[in-house]
Amino acid sequence: MWSGGPLPPPPPPMGAAPPPPGTGAPPPPPPAAAAAGPPGGGKPLTPAELEAQLVEKARKWHQLNSKRYGDKRKFGFVEAQKEDMPPEHVRKIIRDHGDMSSKKYRHDKRVYLGALKFVPHAVYKLLENMPMPWEQVRHVKILYHITGAITFVNEIPWVVEPIYLAQWGTMWIMMRREKRDRRHFKRMRFPPFDDEEPPLDYADNLLDVEPLEAIQLELDEEEDSAVHEWFYDHKPLVKTKLINGPSYRKWHLSLPIMATLYRLAGQLLSDLTDRNYFYLFDMESFFTAKALNMCIPGGPKFEPLYRDMEKGDEDWNEFNDINKLIIRQPLRTEYRIAFPHLYNNRPRKVRLGVYHTPMIMYIKTEDPDLPAFYYDPLINPITSASKVDRGGEQLKRMTMRTSVSRMPLLKGTELYTDTTAAGISLLFAPKPFNMRSGRTRRAEDIPLVSEWYKEHCPPAYPVRVSYQKLLKCYVLNELHHRPPKAQKKKHLFRSLQATKFFQTTELDWAEAGLQVCKQGYNMLNLLIHRKNLNYLHLDYNFNLKPVKTLTTKERKKSRFGNAFHLCREILRLTKLVVDANIQFRLGNVDAFQLADGLQYIFSHVGQLTGMYRYKYPPPSQQRQQIAEIEKQSRETTQLTAVTTRTTNVHGDELIITTTSPYEQQAFASKTDWRVRAISATNLYLRVNHIYVNSDDIKETGYTYIMPKNILKKFICIADLRTQIAGFLYGLSPQDNPQVKEIRCIAIPPQHGTHQMVTLPANLPEHEFLNDLEPLGWMHTQPNEAPQLSPQDLTSHAKILENNKQWDGEKCIILTCSFTPGSCSLTAYKLTPSGYEWGRSNKDSGSNPHGYLPTHYEKVQMLLSDRFLGFYMVPDNTPWNFNFMGVKHDPLMKYNMKLGTPRDFYHEDHRPTHFLEFSNIDEGEVAEGDREDTFT
Repeated sequence: MWSGGPLPPPPPPMGAAPPPPGTGAPPPPPPAAAAAGPPGGGKPLTPAELEAQLVEKARKWHQLNSKRYGDKRKFGFVEAQKEDMPPEHVRKIIRDHGDMSSKKYRHDKRVYLGALKFVPHAVYKLLENMPMPWEQVRHVKILYHITGAITFVNEIPWVVEPIYLAQWGTMWIMMRREKRDRRHFKRMRFPPFDDEEPPLDYADNLLDVEPLEAIQLELDEEEDSAVHEWFYDHKPLVKTKLINGPSYRKWHLSLPIMATLYRLAGQLLSDLTDRNYFYLFDMESFFTAKALNMCIPGGPKFEPLYRDMEKGDEDWNEFNDINKLIIRQPLRTEYRIAFPHLYNNRPRKVRLGVYHTPMIMYIKTEDPDLPAFYYDPLINPITSASKVDRGGEQLKRMTMRTSVSRMPLLKGTELYTDTTAAGISLLFAPKPFNMRSGRTRRAEDIPLVSEWYKEHCPPAYPVRVSYQKLLKCYVLNELHHRPPKAQKKKHLFRSLQATKFFQTTELDWAEAGLQVCKQGYNMLNLLIHRKNLNYLHLDYNFNLKPVKTLTTKERKKSRFGNAFHLCREILRLTKLVVDANIQFRLGNVDAFQLADGLQYIFSHVGQLTGMYRYKYPPPSQQRQQIAEIEKQSRETTQLTAVTTRTTNVHGDELIITTTSPYEQQAFASKTDWRVRAISATNLYLRVNHIYVNSDDIKETGYTYIMPKNILKKFICIADLRTQIAGFLYGLSPQDNPQVKEIRCIAIPPQHGTHQMVTLPANLPEHEFLNDLEPLGWMHTQPNEAPQLSPQDLTSHAKILENNKQWDGEKCIILTCSFTPGSCSLTAYKLTPSGYEWGRSNKDSGSNPHGYLPTHYEKVQMLLSDRFLGFYMVPDNTPWNFNFMGVKHDPLMKYNMKLGTPRDFYHEDHRPTHFLEFSNIDEGEVAEGDREDTFT
């Protein structure tokens, strides 16, 4: 190809193909030398022709390598840093879009509805970064979509724990003073704005309005000089040496600062320093009381851990015979808990607590003017009672003189300084005030008052049920706590920001809250109009009301699921919080009314919203229900058959008989694929519990080794009921031909049912598969079967018959069964009689004539993480045709490529279920949607 000489092409641009071979050769001769003529005679080339020839060769070289090198620019490619946009950009986008009724933005409706699944996260980040009572305005970093579909607060509220506690301690002081001095306190009304009043425009109503004063304690310039200048800043000390830098992740505070913060936070901290106070009121005692079904006075009550505790209380047995001496002395509960093995008949699951800790000699002082070391009046001195006359010895000592002058050690050192008392108090202070340095934490992770209910209730007050519930939840959380597993951190905002559809800016928190409320309202409204429910009205406080008396058909059509209503109630709560802050920014309420209103909102969620009506069962409960239904179907001796007449995608009438109760329940709904799609998101929990069936295996044949990485991926992309399949390819190690290592799973285009899967007749072909030998195929199945199904045997025999490159001794059928909470693998190989029966079998029923257990053998299967496998997927078509079965053809041709298969319920696999807006804009020519991976 390079016949004209080793001339190098011009330098390629960044990310383009590498230069062709021969670029290290010396430069070409000058044009004068070239004009002498090429070797071998002929007409000499002019410099212009040489240049044109060089450019043409370089163009061909780049064209040949563009597919190889120019597709993905991963290594060595640096993305340009995005600059923050001005706030006016996102303001104009939100204002122009309005309520999405303009036809100008009809193609953005799909983007808005696609962003609906991110609304809970947007609300979470918004509430997480809410302004504190001591802040007038808080500006936050914003990540927003270029169509205004969604706005995220792109910040984590890192705080220095001692400073944060001290700030809330001063809030406690100021609010108690306000409650004491204020005569007529009027709580703000809820909802703050009327139902039909649209959210305010920030630029028109709030941009130039100066808010009222925040709640701040007036600090003394001398006494609080260590913290006076920065105490109420948004990120205190961020540009000093006491913080590690702009990331705000580590802190190191000096002794005067810690002492001042400890004093300011004193209202929230416990005065208890002696751990003996918690004797029989600590975690071990609570665990023991729960195990023994007892209740510590003032402590929590639990359901019995063991139901057979009272079996030893019969009237007479060998231990309390009438002839024996019986002492009827009741044992106190404290005795049974303190010494469980001594005073209980059957101590089970009990824990021994600490009996006594060393006495604390520290006494906390209230007067800051006292010296660091003094004699506290609380100490009762024990006076000496000795009457021995030691006056003679004292006089004798005084008469003794030494010739050398002696000075006591450390005479010139002061006994204490101004910070000694503070240092001693910090030494006995609770966490985090007993530390000099640490890591910042999220504001919501810092417990402010959790230590309060861990102490004894005051004797003058009765023990409330709410107090016992707090203790009970605390004990149960500790009891059920498991060490966290190491997980790969997902950076959602970082990946979104890297796309061309998102921009960043900095906004006022109130403006971001108004944008989230507007966006949520538009999304829910679009969802309502998409179903043509014109008789339902969603007001601006997210109440869904009918505009007329609905007929039965309209009521049935207007039913939404829990997801819609739960999202609506979450947005309603968000609107209450944002509107309360807006009223403060408008000057209608002061900071104390705002703090009282927010406290009322979060403590009366059930009254202000209907959020608790729409409960989702947790995934563990869903799995338990499925397991119970399947257990009932196995235990039922006579199954009720349900026959259904239906029509398939080709228009053929089918009569289907269903006997499994789970299938009757799970497939009764037309939208059942959504329920199963939610259940399929929990498949990753099963990959930690994979079992290989080793019963009755044939140990003389081949041993197959499956790499764990591709097996786990195969499980995660599957469906719990519908079967999926893939072809296996591998090779044998050089030193052991009896071992077959599976290196590749090729996923062909397919569609299936809960009993079988339909694969193309043509096997996959690719250059990567030429060096591997076919080892069979694998598929999933909803339940573990004791034998190989006749449908699988028939399919395997047909593949062996039609493809001579498949060896019946090496190719296996690998089944992956979904058992409750786990997966079970079984590998089968056909026998010669099974092959002959399968290739001639025409019966597709569940119990065909002539099927015998001798038609197959179980072979040995092992799992390994010593080597990794890879996947091959269809090149220009999805692999899952279950949602578009009419497009699947068993004789279809397809190409393969190296890649990762998409999930069963991925959007590419269900295009007909995706959002369409042809009903909204009738009579108009539909243009192409905006290319947006966000949807």
